Amino acid sequence: MTITFTRHTDDGLAQATDPLTARMELVHLASHHKHEVRGAVAARRDCPLATMLTLVHDTHPYVVESLALNPSSPRVVLEALASHRRGSVRVLVARRLRYMAEVA
Repeated sequence: MTITFTRHTDDGLAQATDPLTARMELVHLASHHKHEVRGAVAARRDCPLATMLTLVHDTHPYVVESLALNPSSPRVVLEALASHRRGSVRVLVARRLRYMAEVA
């Protein structure tokens, strides 16, 4: 008799990128210990607004840059990121806000 143990290696990333993942699960995944998982949540077009506003305060650049690049991030999220300590985030946000003003 053989017993095989499978190890869950993606540790949340598959859930965070699965389009069928429920929005409530995204809220949970937004506090995941791996920045790749939080970044995947931040990049989703269906990321809940409250979750986006929480991710604005994330300490990892990948997460906040993913949020700044998310086409669904509303102005309130971008404005919260506009004064971020990382210059790369501020540049991304300035471009997005400028684009939003041009198409309005």
